[in-house]
Amino acid sequence: MQRAATLDKGLDILETIVEAREQRLGIRELSRQLKINSTTVHNLVWTLCARGYLRQDESTRRFELGPAGRQLAGRSMPWHELAQAAEPLIRQCQRDLDESVMLAALHGTEILRLVYIPSSQALRVHEPDAMEGRAYGTAVGKMLLSTLGTAELEAYLSAHPPRAFTSKTLANAPAIHAALTKVRRQGFAEAHDELTAGVSAAAVLVEAGPGIRFATGLGASAPTIRFGPRLAVKTRRVLQHYAGLIRAAWADIGTVCKSE
Repeated sequence: MQRAATLDKGLDILETIVEAREQRLGIRELSRQLKINSTTVHNLVWTLCARGYLRQDESTRRFELGPAGRQLAGRSMPWHELAQAAEPLIRQCQRDLDESVMLAALHGTEILRLVYIPSSQALRVHEPDAMEGRAYGTAVGKMLLSTLGTAELEAYLSAHPPRAFTSKTLANAPAIHAALTKVRRQGFAEAHDELTAGVSAAAVLVEAGPGIRFATGLGASAPTIRFGPRLAVKTRRVLQHYAGLIRAAWADIGTVCKSE
């Protein structure tokens, strides 16, 4: 059977980047590892980026899985079935709040968006597809990072050195550590104008239950102009309610998941 050489090389690039996990790779490294001409690697990588299977990190200029690549990988990941079970509840949560709602998972030190339902309001928040390098600027990201041990958090901060996205971003490790300590103590996370000026959010942890060994967080975001104290309290209450329903739904389907 004759094989398509170009497709072979493209799949080799995808597999190499998946295996590298948090260690992003550049074109020269891919060319050297795979023994493929750098011009060919460049063309294939940008084709994969155009299709959403890869993305380039803004700060390092290296490549990682993009939204389509993570979605494809997710079909074989243990949390995929759980995301499907949670989606109807997340849609109802979004209707109750009429703000943008997201379920995200922590896989190693990578944060993956599992379900996202935007607000129906004209002024609404659009969450980024890839957030792992920006997690300390988001409520759901803080919630998930708060579940990491000291060594794991240091690994995350080493892979994603803190930087300021706005004047309110927690842009250094001591500030991030202090914020996560507060999140653990109070049981919820908030972010106000930290990733994007004019955007606020709240998030809670979805208790995983027996056999589920990765953290998941449920968050809602809204324009800061709407996210006053009254909406903040309501949002936390509604998120906590639906986090409990999601946990119950997961128990009902009887799925036991183990992270890799």
